[in-house]
Amino acid sequence: MEKMNQVWFADKDKVEVRKVDIPAPGANQVKVKIAYAALCATDIHMVSMGILGAKPPMHLGHEASGIIEELGDGAEKFGFSIGDKVVLFPVTSCGNCKACKRGQPQYCENSKDTGAFAEYVVTDVSAVFKIPPDADLMHYCLTEPANCTIRAMDLAQISHGASVAISGIGGIGSILLNMILLSGASKVTAIDPVASKRQLALDMGAQNVIDPFQENMEERAMDITDGDGFDFVFEASGSPKAAEPALKIMGKGGTVVYFAVFPPNYQMPLNLYDLYMKEGRLQTVFTTTTIMPRTINLIPRLQLDKVIGKVMPLSDAVEAFALFEKSEYPKILLDCSK
Repeated sequence: MEKMNQVWFADKDKVEVRKVDIPAPGANQVKVKIAYAALCATDIHMVSMGILGAKPPMHLGHEASGIIEELGDGAEKFGFSIGDKVVLFPVTSCGNCKACKRGQPQYCENSKDTGAFAEYVVTDVSAVFKIPPDADLMHYCLTEPANCTIRAMDLAQISHGASVAISGIGGIGSILLNMILLSGASKVTAIDPVASKRQLALDMGAQNVIDPFQENMEERAMDITDGDGFDFVFEASGSPKAAEPALKIMGKGGTVVYFAVFPPNYQMPLNLYDLYMKEGRLQTVFTTTTIMPRTINLIPRLQLDKVIGKVMPLSDAVEAFALFEKSEYPKILLDCSK
């Protein structure tokens, strides 16, 4: 059987590129030749912290774009053809379990992951979404993380003119910032200790930046908001050090959106009296397949050239994982043709 490169969670804190068989598509499946796949903090933390129940050995990767190369029996009835450009959702959904029938396919009890750090992916049609024929596959490989940020915007419900802060301008944080800038938010403020990421936020359109290591974040937040605090605060860094400060800069009647995936064993102290006095709201974010078509429509309006920091060959995936930890680039992509 023909072989391909695929990235695997091999052991605790260890990833490797393996040669594995290229599977053939079965019923209602498609075989996708992957063009680009993006590294996500979730991939890193699956290896380092075992989030989402990750255990070795398992394949990795979930943010990807590519071209359909082969159809399994029945796939054509769902509108797919050989040569279609597509993007992937991280997991499949069966459509029949209790979660799917509740309209929550992201919690499907029979889901299977895609393992998109690979030259090819064979997966169910439920995890595959067509994109325009002229789509830039490098940009569209970020559809899935963009989908998570639209989910955050839907849940937060920002009103036009509301003041908004975002903590953490990494790969996902920069995409989330882009969504905030499209939302009608005001006094948009980016918080990050890395100077290059603060500059990225300004280049994208943020009105203010805060260095949380060198500045008094509460004082700066009150200066920016005329003493009111922010109407919305998005925490996108996933750092336990950033969790409590987000509550401190939220204004009365405000909302803190904990967007990032925090370490599974982290427990944040929470003063419910302070939250009560502010009538504050806490919101977390997961994802859903149901808004993927909206996300695909919005990709051309995103500043993804600024978000994509480096492209590396799939064969250098181990080095890419190590580079991610240095936080030098907002988003690192793997070119899966190399």
